[in-house]
Amino acid sequence: MVNMASKAYDLWFDPNSVGGDLVVECWISHGPRKDDTVFDPQPGDWLIAGDDDVEPIRGRVIRREENRVWLQLQLPSTANAVA
Repeated sequence: MVNMASKAYDLWFDPNSVGGDLVVECWISHGPRKDDTVFDPQPGDWLIAGDDDVEPIRGRVIRREENRVWLQLQLPSTANAVA
C-alpha cells in the first residue's frame, strides 16, 4: 500500500465503488476541500479525485446535488495526457 497523502485532489472517492461506467459518487463534506468556501463543482468541470491509497485520477462532474457530486473518471492513457 502506497501512501498518496502528499498528492493533492479535490474530492475523495472509494475505489471499490467504481462501476463499469466509471462513475463515482463523492461527498464534498468528506473531501480535502470541505472547508474551501469557493469550491463549487458544476457539471462539466474537470476535477481530481483520490483516496490516499491510489494515484489521484481526473474526472468530469456529470451531476451535482448539494453536497454530493458524481464524477465520471477518465482512465489514464497517453491520448488523455495534459500538457
